Amino acid sequence: MEETVQAVSGITTQTPFYIEHLDAIVTMLVTIIGFVVTYLMTKRNFKDEVKKNKIALASDQIQTLPYDICQLMDAMIKGKNQESLLHQYGSILSKVLAYGSSHAIRIAIKMQQMSYKSASTISFDERLPMLALYSLLITQLKCDLTSEIISPESWFQLRMNDYETIQPKMKEAINGLVKELDLNDTFKV
Repeated sequence: MEETVQAVSGITTQTPFYIEHLDAIVTMLVTIIGFVVTYLMTKRNFKDEVKKNKIALASDQIQTLPYDICQLMDAMIKGKNQESLLHQYGSILSKVLAYGSSHAIRIAIKMQQMSYKSASTISFDERLPMLALYSLLITQLKCDLTSEIISPESWFQLRMNDYETIQPKMKEAINGLVKELDLNDTFKV
């Protein structure tokens, strides 16, 4: 029996390496996971910051466009110098194309397509959709900049004494263009 006790007491118990160093392994895994998470979060934050800077740059470039379009419409009504108007019109469309939202660009494209028609061959009623496009562009740009939606009729109500006489036709033109260009339904009047 003594031999059995000695034999049993002679057995040495060895613990495996990974159990013996478990604390170091856990620390290493936590450090690696922390590094990976930090890297991914930094990468995402950098992308978000770049996107935010792009939006800020675009907003800075288009913040005066609604005002510029109102001035252009006023000059058109007053019959200002045609060459000056064309230059201002081209400048506005270029800024919209360069910095505007996809909806604003759709409106600008439709404006340009309609302006290809000769102004001398179309009647006043046929010009209403063109005026409606100007007001929709102002509304879209204001919405893009401030998230505030104004009625596309606002400019007409402000600048035209006899707007009531053409209001039904203008409403029809605005609503038709909103549907055709797939704009925000709240732009309808």
